[in-house]
Order: sequence, then structure tokens, then C-alpha cells
Amino acid sequence: MRVLGIETSTSQAGVALLEGGGKLVLERASARPKQSAERLLPLIAALLAEAGWPASSLDRIGVSIGPGSFTGLRVGIACAQGLSLGLGIPLVGVTSLRAMARAVPETLPGLRVPVLDARRAEVFAGAYEAGPRAAERLAPFAVAAELAAERLRAELPEPLVWVGSGLTLCGLQTAAASGADEPSAFWVGLLAEELEPSEHPPVPVYVRDAGATLPDLGTPAVTE
Repeated sequence: MRVLGIETSTSQAGVALLEGGGKLVLERASARPKQSAERLLPLIAALLAEAGWPASSLDRIGVSIGPGSFTGLRVGIACAQGLSLGLGIPLVGVTSLRAMARAVPETLPGLRVPVLDARRAEVFAGAYEAGPRAAERLAPFAVAAELAAERLRAELPEPLVWVGSGLTLCGLQTAAASGADEPSAFWVGLLAEELEPSEHPPVPVYVRDAGATLPDLGTPAVTE
């Protein structure tokens, strides 16, 4: 199986090509697209060209669905949906936290607890089992960084394998060699290969509002 992984939930846009049971062929990243797919599509095209793969040779696409950047998620999902529709191949939505959990070596015992910096003194967190598919034990949620460690320890059985860029905000430390601080396109692609597309649609996981609201302008005046 040939898989394209797309990750745009954080500060970078990443793409990866995988083949034959999770073998990484190529992976690249660039500054995250801000308003359109103008930088993401060329990145994908360049990676396919370097690998010598026609787009028609892809069997599946995986895309990160958050939580993470609102703009990044919209760009990544829209791009993945367009490619999936155009090529007629399955598209799998993978949460960014699940991708981080899957990166943790299987030799480490315990639930994987990825904690991602969500800005505004908050973190995104969740919990996942070890190994293929990284089964979800605690769905992604947003919580104040100062309360995260207490809440997670109260809800989850020990041992816990902590990982992610949000750990320092929570006063926690990552386990040695426990994985990446942020999600990557490779792990998104690997999970896309492992998960059933019909059970994991590309629906964004925001877990909180965008942080921007329209001002209250009151009731419009009625003129005769």
C-alpha cells in the first residue's frame, strides 16, 4: 500500500510518503500555509516527483484532524479531500494526539498521554493505548495547563507515558525516548494505513472555539 500523510495542525505543514507496512519513503515539512493550499500542494507534488510516484499510484491518504490550528486544519483537510476525491482513494482522519501517541516506542509500558501546547495557557490532551492503531482511551480535550496533570492522573491508571510540547507548561517531564513533541506526517500516514477509513472520517476536532467572536453591535436602528 502507498500512503500519503498530511499534517498541518501545528506550526509546520508536513507531508510523508509511506509504502509496504509503514516504510518511510520520503518526508518533508515547511512553514504552515496560512490562508490557502498554495504551499501545501506544491510540497506534495515535489515529494511525489522525488519519489518517482505518480499521484495515481497512491492507495490511501491520511490527514491530521486536530486538535490544533484552525487555519492549518482547514487547509490540510480541504487539500486531502480534494486529492482523495480526484484520485478516488480512501481518506482517513487522524487526530494529532493519536499520531503523537503512535510515535511512542511500543517497548514503553503504560498508556500514552500526549500533551500539546494549545496557547492561551491551555493544553490539548488525550490518552491512547500502545501499538498499532493506538486505540483511544481518553478523547482529546482542552484544559488549563495548571490543571492538566491533576485531571489526567485522576482519570487514567498508571503507568503513564507523557509526551508532547505542552508538558513543560504542566510541570511534567517526558519519558526518555518517548516520541516526538508534535505530530508528524509519517505517523499520520502510518495510522491511516492501520485504521479503517469508514470509522475515521476527516472531520476536524477543534475541542474549543476559535477564540475570536464578532462584537455585539446591538439592535440595528430601523429607518422609515
